Formats: sequence, C-alpha cells, structure tokens
Amino acid sequence: MATIWVVDDEEPVREVLGAMLQQLGYETRLFPDAAALLNVFHPGPADLVLTDVRMPGMDGLALTRILREKDPKLAVVILTGFPSVDDAVEAIRLGATDYLTKPFRMEEIRLRLLRALETRDLLQQVRRGRMLTWLLIGSMPFWFVLGLLLHVMLGCP
Repeated sequence: MATIWVVDDEEPVREVLGAMLQQLGYETRLFPDAAALLNVFHPGPADLVLTDVRMPGMDGLALTRILREKDPKLAVVILTGFPSVDDAVEAIRLGATDYLTKPFRMEEIRLRLLRALETRDLLQQVRRGRMLTWLLIGSMPFWFVLGLLLHVMLGCP
C-alpha cells in the first residue's frame, strides 16, 4: 500500500488523520510543520503528502512548490480549514493533486487520496510510454541501416 506523509500544525488533526490513514491501510508518517518534513524529504519514500495550508513558518502552498520541484512525481493534497478560491487555484497551479476542506469525512478522504494516487500512477505510465516511443523512434535509423546491410550481404535483389 502507499505511504502518505501528513503535515499539520494541529496535533489533534494530525493524529486523527494518521489514525484514519492507517485504518485505510496506508503507511503514514506525521510532521508538525513543513520544516520537519523537508529535513527528511527526498524523492521516493512518500507516495503522497497531505498538508495543511495555514501553518506557522512555511505554509502548505510554499511546501507544495518545493516538494513538486524536488519530486515532480509526488502527489500533494492540500487540506485547509479556511478554504478560499485563490488558495485552491494557487494550489493546483503549484501542482497539488487535490484541495480538501476541514471538517472532512473518512470516506471523502479515502476516495480523494485513492484518486490522487491513481492520477499519479497514470501520469507515470504516460511518461514511460512517451519515453519508450522516443526510444523506438530514435532506434529506427539503426534498424534501417541493419536491414540495408543484411539486404546487401544476402544478395537480395
């Protein structure tokens, strides 16, 4: 199952989210602020980061920008108790996969995280497909030359 890192400055919210995510079968790691997460972050161990917007120090939008720069494949879901259209637009512009509001229901979190992880996986498949397509196109001259050599060597008319 996927690994989800949760960043929220409110300990009760962080603990409830962690318990909910574990109940849903996810591995979780909890952080009290963006700095704590960034101290240990590198691409790979987290499949998704669920972050609050308003936190002391670095907010969730700035964290989203930094995380997406460090790992473009990482899914980031924004969670906020103070929803605004401006924040939602900015979050999506910065690469967030989704924008959720508090209070939340477990089923809503489950569905949104599942969708975010599926979207991340589909994007990775598309990237792999593009890379394979370019490799095939790039190898065409090789196969063409090999075909000509075989044609000449075998004396085919």
